[in-house]
Amino acid sequence: MDSTQIHSTRDSLFILWLTTLLVSFLATAAYIKFQSRPRPYSGFPVVTLGGPSETDASHAANWFRRGRALVNKGLNEVSGAFQLSNGSGYWIVLPSKYMDELRNHPDMSLRDALRDENFPNYRGFDGFRQAFKDSTFTQEVIRVKVTQSLGLITANLANECQHALHENLGELREWQQRFIIEDILNIVAQLTSRVFLGERLCRDKEWLQITKEYARNSFMGSEELRQCLPLTRPLMQFFMPACTQLRKFSAAARRLIDPEVQARKHRAEEAIKLGKKPPKVEDTIGWMVEVARGRQVDYVGGQLALSIAAIHSSTDNLSKAVVKLCEMPEIVAPLREEITTVLESTGGWSKLALYRMRLLDSFLKEVQRLAPFTIVGMHRRVMKGYVLSDGTHLPNNSRIMVMNDKLRDSSVYKDPDTFKYDRFARLREQPGQEDQHQLASTSSDFATFGHGEHACPGRFFAANQLKITIACLLLRYDFRFQLGQAEKARVIPFEMVETLEPTLKVEVRRRSEELDVTKVAKETA
Repeated sequence: MDSTQIHSTRDSLFILWLTTLLVSFLATAAYIKFQSRPRPYSGFPVVTLGGPSETDASHAANWFRRGRALVNKGLNEVSGAFQLSNGSGYWIVLPSKYMDELRNHPDMSLRDALRDENFPNYRGFDGFRQAFKDSTFTQEVIRVKVTQSLGLITANLANECQHALHENLGELREWQQRFIIEDILNIVAQLTSRVFLGERLCRDKEWLQITKEYARNSFMGSEELRQCLPLTRPLMQFFMPACTQLRKFSAAARRLIDPEVQARKHRAEEAIKLGKKPPKVEDTIGWMVEVARGRQVDYVGGQLALSIAAIHSSTDNLSKAVVKLCEMPEIVAPLREEITTVLESTGGWSKLALYRMRLLDSFLKEVQRLAPFTIVGMHRRVMKGYVLSDGTHLPNNSRIMVMNDKLRDSSVYKDPDTFKYDRFARLREQPGQEDQHQLASTSSDFATFGHGEHACPGRFFAANQLKITIACLLLRYDFRFQLGQAEKARVIPFEMVETLEPTLKVEVRRRSEELDVTKVAKETA
């Protein structure tokens, strides 16, 4: 055998070996894909938009673009529970009649339900990582520190609101066109950061950009990853735009926040050494240091987790409230009258003043009722198989969504499709109902803040911030639709969320308020 034949034989053997290796790899990949593909639960009808031929990628795409339509199809076609896939697995969807039965059940876990959706172990997803690693830490900061300090931070929020309005909407007394969604996002980011990080960082342009964009990119990054095969996600994350942005935002956040944390710790330690009490704090970065009590905590991840939870839902509620003021200008006068009367009678911004603004509270709750941020009331993972009261069996390790589907139910609300800004204020006039039907209240009929043990712990802070902001907007500005813009006040679907079209323009002008809000806020600071 000559050298040419030897080389030819070697080449043939190499090609055969390479082909065998490639076929084996593809077969293994196909087997892994088949074995790891989420499978539906038995006993629940599967609802899709494209039929049984849908792939995991198309499930994820449909969930991303038409999630609400998918759920509404199931609610209309199935009398009880059904299931759907969002690309990462199947969810059992339950109507709200099961909410009270499940809301405090010890074998229903919120954290385990959402872990697979949000990729907390991937770089850049620092906010999710801290939330899933130690969910009790963030809840303790909010429930124990923030909620109990609402009186302390109310005047700070009111004062910061004046600064944020001046910076974003200005003082022009002629009508000007504004991209109102972006303006309100800027205002909410600054006010939220005032409570979360203090006066210095809440006006830092770089931090405000991070806190506005981090949540948006977190959800986009999660969606991008869900559309990939699980086997490829650890590699694909480095090529996805949203995931790349998250890593940049996380690094920048650490550069900004870490020095502040160290300075807070140093001041507290120095005071203790001198036998004094640590300086009084009025923001969550200081409260985090107190609550940590020496344990290892990712303070930056905690701040990013708060940003995810707080900013975009509040922006949505306020933006839709401004749109409603443009649609129904006749409700502006009674709202302004209540705000000025309450502030004058109580001497300024306080928890008491906000509690007495019942009409304003009702207005914001009615906006939520007819245009909720999400239609999901609860997410849970079933940690132990459970049989519902009607005999429906929830399998062990299954994931469930309980819908917030009573908001337009005629058995709950009279004229449910009609916007009545005073609806909930009138309900509170009934004997024994004075402290019910508030914006921060939850029930199985109204679960926009969730319901039960895992209801949003920051809802009392959120309600106060919403009322302060919309009150200041009403007193300082007039609003109206630009010609032809009323038709653009439509919502854009995203999974279970519906938000306003970001290019919506509203005309705004400065007005002479009935009282000096700045002076009132400073007098009670």
